[in-house]
Amino acid sequence: MTADLENLPPRPGQTDAPWILVVDDEPSMRQLINVVLKAAGWTVVLAEGAAEALEAIKTSATIPSVVICDVLMPRVDGLELVRRLCARIPNLNVIFISGHLTDVSWWPTDLREHRFLAKPFENRQLVAAVSDSVGGVNPVA
Repeated sequence: MTADLENLPPRPGQTDAPWILVVDDEPSMRQLINVVLKAAGWTVVLAEGAAEALEAIKTSATIPSVVICDVLMPRVDGLELVRRLCARIPNLNVIFISGHLTDVSWWPTDLREHRFLAKPFENRQLVAAVSDSVGGVNPVA
């Protein structure tokens, strides 16, 4: 599957139909996050990497409320993917996740504003991070 960020149409601000995009190359991590967030009432879309993530956004009627993105992935890493997304969708809510990194002090300054969760994290930490990222708004049940 291929997707090109330049072909994404401009998107309006957040909508009344919130959804979360989860981008992680590890199937077990994608499924764990999916189960936790769906149990909390969120609509979740899963992507294995940048191409699937871009395609999910391209084909959706709305932008995601939050993008949860692994940092280290093959081909296009999470930092580059988020840069591309944020260039097209200003003020995108992003939560970076990683099992290999523990601190963001070395990150480029343009990405330091985004939240970071080190793997492993607790389910409640994930749900709290998502809720905080969308200003405390809970999913529509």
